[in-house]
Amino acid sequence: MEDVDIIPPDVLASMLMRMFEFAPIAMSITTSDAQTSSYAKVNDAYLRLTGRKWEDIRGKKLTSEGAAIDSPARDRRHRMLAEEGSYTLEEVDIAHADGTIIPTLISAQRTVVDGVSFDVEVIVDVSARVRQQREIENALRASARTDALSGLPNRACFDETVADYVARFEDLDKKLALAFIDLNGFKTVNDTMGHSAGDEVLRAIASRLRESFRATDFIARVGGDEFVVLFEVDPMLVGDVQRNLQVAMERIFKPIAIDGNVTYTGAAVGVTFLQADDTAISFVRRADEYMYVAKTTEQRVAVVCFGQVVEKAPVAPRSNRRGALR
Repeated sequence: MEDVDIIPPDVLASMLMRMFEFAPIAMSITTSDAQTSSYAKVNDAYLRLTGRKWEDIRGKKLTSEGAAIDSPARDRRHRMLAEEGSYTLEEVDIAHADGTIIPTLISAQRTVVDGVSFDVEVIVDVSARVRQQREIENALRASARTDALSGLPNRACFDETVADYVARFEDLDKKLALAFIDLNGFKTVNDTMGHSAGDEVLRAIASRLRESFRATDFIARVGGDEFVVLFEVDPMLVGDVQRNLQVAMERIFKPIAIDGNVTYTGAAVGVTFLQADDTAISFVRRADEYMYVAKTTEQRVAVVCFGQVVEKAPVAPRSNRRGALR
């Protein structure tokens, strides 16, 4: 029994062309020469993906100015087509007509028709997947840089931030101050009321720090009961920093009620300015050293600014709080 084509070749060709034209995935047919390769046919999905019109790209070289695909890896892909006849799932960025870069995966096959070589490309838009992956990566990165208990940046994030400030010291138009804060009396809270109460105290302190400093100031929890604040100061207001910090710390370390009990934690605070010859290590170490000087005063709340002990100041009305803090 002779083999009989169920679908005549001309009907099959027509069906395939209709599939090409109406396919939901972008497809293109181009001539094969790497230097003069030009568009022979694209489907509507390709035009939607690239934001272009057929009359604008018909017969034009793929390397023309403003082309949708302008990848440095084009020559390598052409070699794969020449040597292997195809490639699959190559990562290629496509430029939309509005300038948006769209990540795609392209598979291609080289076909010869009546002695003329053509490349058929199937292009899958993976921008949604890439976007989702980036969101996951950003969330993981943020989680790795955030203290789970307080919600503040953690030590790793602080170290990166300090290093960045030091690296661009000459570009800063304001003075950079660092306050190193170590709680006083926190061990007593843990020992007498339990660690859950201690956690509540830390969360309350973190919240008060956010309320007392500006949104542009950097606040982090860098240890069990240690916090830091990086804040920029207008050179004209440097003289107000000491008193403003003392006022802020008195407010932050007011008694905290936990389960009907009142805790009376305090803090030793060391403050310094970033100097031209500082490294991130020397900058932080100096603030830490001043914090230890504050510890020696044995005051519940003690602030040592730039090596000098600041006398306790009365809390100013909120409307009068200005300078480096709220």
